[in-house]
Amino acid sequence: PRRPSRIYSMRTSSPRSVLNAEPRARACDDAPVSSLICSRETTSGRHAASAEARLLRWSMGRWMAPHGLQSGYCALSGAKSTIALAFSTDGTYFASTHGDHTVKVFDSSSWAIRAVLTGHERTPWTVKFHPRSRRILASGSLDQSVRVWDIERAECIAHHHFLFVVSCISFHPSGNILAVTSGKRISVWRWSSAVKERLSLADRLGVTGEAAAAEAAEAAAEA
Repeated sequence: PRRPSRIYSMRTSSPRSVLNAEPRARACDDAPVSSLICSRETTSGRHAASAEARLLRWSMGRWMAPHGLQSGYCALSGAKSTIALAFSTDGTYFASTHGDHTVKVFDSSSWAIRAVLTGHERTPWTVKFHPRSRRILASGSLDQSVRVWDIERAECIAHHHFLFVVSCISFHPSGNILAVTSGKRISVWRWSSAVKERLSLADRLGVTGEAAAAEAAEAAAEA
């Protein structure tokens, strides 16, 4: 009987293994990208898989920043999963939400952790930076709440609980209002007014330690 033809796996290397792989002196890796695409699309089996791997190496070398080529991914400890990502408008920071219920803020130039924001009781599902201030960040969570954070102090400066799970948030261009999706509802929350009301109540009660929240809110409003 005729032997069945051999089946080759189409699985290619992961980005981490490609980044950490030792460079090999092969002329095929220097081939024009158009020929690699042609090879991937017109061949099958191990030839197509080889072309796919070379295209991945080319794209990594062409578009990844130098520190990305050296270190691969950001090193995260204790995070079960990563859900959402956002850059600050000036590109200085980027933030991520995780299954350990935290929001982590990184320095874009070095990937060093700038702040770890804790307070959500369940996984934050969405994260956004203030449009005018990289110091202010908002996150919405499966615990049905939205929190506004002061990154410099790693503190929550405003908090609001909604009736359903929060799946998406968005800042108004002014930065003073947050649009929130919670279940089937769309809500608008003037979070900056909530900070000012909290400060006013603290003043009347003689509570100290609220100046930081007001300072962050005013800095965002004036940015």
